[in-house]
Amino acid sequence: MGLFDKKYCDICGKEIKLLGNRKLDDGNMCKDCAAKLSPWFTGRRSTTVAAIKEQLDYRAKNEEQLKFFNPSKIIGKRYKVYIDEGKRQFAVSASSNWRNSNPDLISFDDVRDIKIEIDEDRDELMNKDAEGKEISFNPPKYEYEYKFTVNIGVVNKFFDDMRFELTSDRPEDPVSEPYREYVEMAKDIVKTITGKDFVEDRSEFTYSGADNTAANGEWYCPKCGTKNTGNYCMKCGTERPNIFEPFFCSKCGEKITSPDVLYCPRCGNKLK
Repeated sequence: MGLFDKKYCDICGKEIKLLGNRKLDDGNMCKDCAAKLSPWFTGRRSTTVAAIKEQLDYRAKNEEQLKFFNPSKIIGKRYKVYIDEGKRQFAVSASSNWRNSNPDLISFDDVRDIKIEIDEDRDELMNKDAEGKEISFNPPKYEYEYKFTVNIGVVNKFFDDMRFELTSDRPEDPVSEPYREYVEMAKDIVKTITGKDFVEDRSEFTYSGADNTAANGEWYCPKCGTKNTGNYCMKCGTERPNIFEPFFCSKCGEKITSPDVLYCPRCGNKLK
């Protein structure tokens, strides 16, 4: 096939116009079909036509489910988290017409983890000497900017996480009202979805949900979201995650509840 030969979308069958091709692993897709994919989806070039069709079917069903999604709480400014507390579902969107943008509906139970990151950006303010050269103030002076980022890890067949910046205008002072406002937003997101508290005096909060292994031995692949029962994912081959099992110190019987503990906190016995 030549460079300028006509190409057709392997999803909808329409002719792909100039500069409108979105290359797939085993075919081509038009930009109109690409626009229907989840905004959190990545890795298009390594995805097959069949997998794209499967995702578009999921997206169509998601659009139908949105008709019954009624947010009881909306948190955020540019990116907003829409939460239906009754259905225990949420969606994230930066669109002013969020419902028409078909944001992915996520169940609270499908949240693997939430990370709230507060990054401090510091720039030194400079003075000028008699020759006009920039020199540091004595003592040095700085200006600050704070960025709040939310990363929600989810169990979903088509994407692993939803990462977005909570801040629209980044606050410059950690004791300012704008900074406190974003802290309250972060606390509200975490508390509503997980029931856990965001400790505001830490620069990062991490909530880890259930170990994604059911009591009957089923587990969800952390890479593609497929439900499995064996030691490897039946769809992508990812190995089953190691799930920590609490145990007791062989010397004094103390219960060990964390995989990071190397010595018994009670008697000092080496555990590993």
